[in-house]
Amino acid sequence: MTSQEIYSALAPIAEQVLRIPRFDETTSMYTAPAWDSLKHVQLLSAVERKFGIEISADEAFKLTSAERLVRYLLGALEKGTR
Repeated sequence: MTSQEIYSALAPIAEQVLRIPRFDETTSMYTAPAWDSLKHVQLLSAVERKFGIEISADEAFKLTSAERLVRYLLGALEKGTR
């Protein structure tokens, strides 16, 4: 999967969970006030289900922006296909 494909799959989920109009590379916990700690847990749970991965607690704390989340997913999905 490319980063664009991940954004395409991730955006509808993030927009629904966070209740924001648009999820793109500029979205982060700092630019989207609705992205609080509870919504973060809900988002990561939805991402785990969608992509069939498990995100560790240590990693979860780092995934505070769309860019970081997509980069993480790229790596996780690449590892899963090897």
